[in-house]
Amino acid sequence: MRIDKHLRADQENIKRFLAALGGGAVLLGSTKYARPSFFIYAHEFIREYIEESFYKKEEFIITALEDCGFPPDDGPVGAMRRDQEKSRKAAELLIDAARHWQAGDEVARTEVSWATSQYTAAVREHLERLKTRIFPLLEQSITVEEEYRVSEGINNVHFENSLEAGTDKYVRMIEELEDELSDWK
Repeated sequence: MRIDKHLRADQENIKRFLAALGGGAVLLGSTKYARPSFFIYAHEFIREYIEESFYKKEEFIITALEDCGFPPDDGPVGAMRRDQEKSRKAAELLIDAARHWQAGDEVARTEVSWATSQYTAAVREHLERLKTRIFPLLEQSITVEEEYRVSEGINNVHFENSLEAGTDKYVRMIEELEDELSDWK
């Protein structure tokens, strides 16, 4: 199926990002070197790459499922929307707590750890749902022409938003987060 191929690089980047972010949460509890700026910077990746690009690409999948007759608030479409909303709420908790921590609230440090854990779990579950349920369902439900239309829509997202310069910026962001983590050890 072309659709999962078009999203595979994004999913791999997101998994790598989640590993770095999760590593930050783990080290947050065991080192004094952890800084709120790491989590604030990570939120920039979340906002631009995941929410403004990846989730926008997923809208083409959601539309294709709705066109096949799946209800907008239930079943696979509802599950995808709930996953997205759950991750957005956790990301909002993460950035709010990181900003409070940056302003001097040491209690917020623990909240950052909790929000990070919630966020990484939500996105990992979502990616697993795509792989094991949504992509196979799409393959069974849509025609080759519909698959081509969805793939085209996904490809065009690159030119409509912050990804027009490519994913290099976001790969560098992941590398910077990984480098900062290595400094914490």
